[in-house]
Amino acid sequence: MEHDKSPLSDYCSIVKGLSYKGEYIHQEGPALLGIGTIKEGGGFRPENVRTYGGSYKEEHVLRPGDVYVALTSQDGFLIGSPAMVPKDFKGIGITTHHDAKVDWKIEDQVKRDFLFWLMHTYDFIRHCINFSVGTTVYATHGRDVERFFVPKELNQNQISMTAILNSISELEPILKSSRILLEEQIKSVFRSWFVDFDPVKAKAEGRLPSGMDEDTAALFPDSFEDSELGPIPSGWTVGTIHDIAKQRKDMAKPDEFNDMLPYIGLEHMPRNSIALTEWGNSEGLKSNKFRFSKKDILFGKLRPYFHKVGPATLDGVCSTDILVIQPIDEKSGGFLLPILSSEHFVNFVSGITEGVGLPRTKWEHFKLYKIALPPVEIREGFASIVEPMLRNIESSIHQFRFMELTRDALLTRLMSGELSVS
Repeated sequence: MEHDKSPLSDYCSIVKGLSYKGEYIHQEGPALLGIGTIKEGGGFRPENVRTYGGSYKEEHVLRPGDVYVALTSQDGFLIGSPAMVPKDFKGIGITTHHDAKVDWKIEDQVKRDFLFWLMHTYDFIRHCINFSVGTTVYATHGRDVERFFVPKELNQNQISMTAILNSISELEPILKSSRILLEEQIKSVFRSWFVDFDPVKAKAEGRLPSGMDEDTAALFPDSFEDSELGPIPSGWTVGTIHDIAKQRKDMAKPDEFNDMLPYIGLEHMPRNSIALTEWGNSEGLKSNKFRFSKKDILFGKLRPYFHKVGPATLDGVCSTDILVIQPIDEKSGGFLLPILSSEHFVNFVSGITEGVGLPRTKWEHFKLYKIALPPVEIREGFASIVEPMLRNIESSIHQFRFMELTRDALLTRLMSGELSVS
């Protein structure tokens, strides 16, 4: 009932940020937290943080744990989306005139947390969008945001859901950090074995390679030989990715698509990452797509983004602007991943794309990239080390995805506090 609710203005003020000057961006100063640091639907985007060397007022300052919301957007859909400055954020930030700080009037932390999550809901964001005006750029005034009605009192379900949402928020960066650490470990081992050739150098000096058992060390030679790439371990060959992988071109038609079938487009493919963390579903897609399986590796044609597919399902479909690459055997997959995820390889294929309006990377270009190919026994030894790491990465992504789905389900029920579906 409406009499059980009160406007958001009873609990906080929406304080518009600083009208900043472009010449001070990237100068030494606090972080400039504009709408680029807010995810659509809610969330903090650290990759878009810039610094600002101009003047500002205390009312513009954001500290770790502070909340701010987007007030403008070119397409309108970002408006109302909230973000919280991470608890481990270094220094301070300042809001811009495109977003606004949430200045709390209450001390009750549970109610604050509840209202923060309520700002993630469809009802709140739709309210903010409905009050937006403009043609090329849409904007909402802070006083209209404050008109949103929220529950005066929280029931036990709302308190419990808020606690769960807080827990999910705290676990997500832990899982992300764990995944990044594992990826770095994989890249570090690859670099040591196949770029710096540390095991070969150690054996040439008459010592056991650091951190390596005798059986694995026995797989490596103790000398180098000349090649077109320069010195490479004796017995190794110079080859290309075509020697250890092939392109897959299986096509799926729109009548096969549904909301349970994962879909991956270029927008889902982060750069410099081994693992896929985002995907959509194929429902509503109108044109043919490529099929892929869990062991395949995807590489964007239009943008050189890449990742290993997983872990939600064994099969899915992807944009035809993505190359589907199949390792010739399971053991080659672990060896191939760090090559495709290296900045050196991405820069190489970026330099030989074809096309004027939309330059594309082609599978044929991969044959131009020369690599030192070790014997299959060494590739298998590498795979035995990295496969447990890859499984842990996939497990963390699966947990992350499950928490996202749990969060979304809770947000749909947060306003009513009802857990039952009727």
